[in-house]
Amino acid sequence: MAVNRLRNALAVPRKGETYELRAGLVSQYAYERKESIQKTIMAMTLGKDVSALFPDVLKNIATGDLDQKKLVYLYLMNYAKSHPDLCILAVNTFVQDSEDPNPLVRALAIRT
Repeated sequence: MAVNRLRNALAVPRKGETYELRAGLVSQYAYERKESIQKTIMAMTLGKDVSALFPDVLKNIATGDLDQKKLVYLYLMNYAKSHPDLCILAVNTFVQDSEDPNPLVRALAIRT
């Protein structure tokens, strides 16, 4: 018990908005991921640099939730120029979404 307290006292505090957003983006719960993506987009629209979250946001592109997919695509459109090497990972999802039966998903994939 005392060893754990000592270990926690010596640990570097990992607090901050970026750390919390990253933790939410890799959460196992869909509602936490969606909430974190929404907060990331809010920070992006306020002018904060959230480009460090690009790989974590990119992992959330393959989702069935249309609202979450729209937010991820919006993020990708804003930061694609700064991370062109990672954007290649999203191409397969764009192709799959362009063949989706839902016309909104198809239009979103083609527009992006």
